[in-house]
Amino acid sequence: MGFSKLTETKVLLKQYFKDIISIEEGGEQRLIIDLQSKDITSMINHLKDFMDFKHLSMISCVDWPEENKFEIVYILTSYSKNIVLMLKTKIDRKNPKLQSIMSLWPQAVTYEIELNEMFGVFFEGNDRMGEEFILEDWDDIPPMRRDFDSLEYANKNFKFRDERKDKKIIREFISEHYDEWRKK
Repeated sequence: MGFSKLTETKVLLKQYFKDIISIEEGGEQRLIIDLQSKDITSMINHLKDFMDFKHLSMISCVDWPEENKFEIVYILTSYSKNIVLMLKTKIDRKNPKLQSIMSLWPQAVTYEIELNEMFGVFFEGNDRMGEEFILEDWDDIPPMRRDFDSLEYANKNFKFRDERKDKKIIREFISEHYDEWRKK
């Protein structure tokens, strides 16, 4: 009996990359691989060029302020093997930098710009770092960091008004006429 494609992929990765922190199965046809940040670009390159992981599904970030780390997560798919890989690496939160993978997948530019804007992660080699993506004229810490206080930001930047008196009148009007409108 031969190895499954998942087991075969796991064995090959352990042979090629001796510094893998951990590699474990994360469900049927899924591997979770934890790497040092210095190895992430070379592994992604190898996976695409030599192991048929042709689809970059997503790049995401998890904020771990208690560890002073960001965890960057890459999701890659091989349709020929029917395997999904989750590659994870932790980087310093105070100086969050990683090498861009936009030369491998042009769509990585969008993910990298978003992570730069929302978390402050800088991707070296991506010449669009610092470009506004969603936030306009943002002047606070990146809003997806766990130490960002959204209530404080809203109170500082938006004027709140008291409950509108006309809201109550509108609600009463709708309640009085609801059954009548529903019958029509």
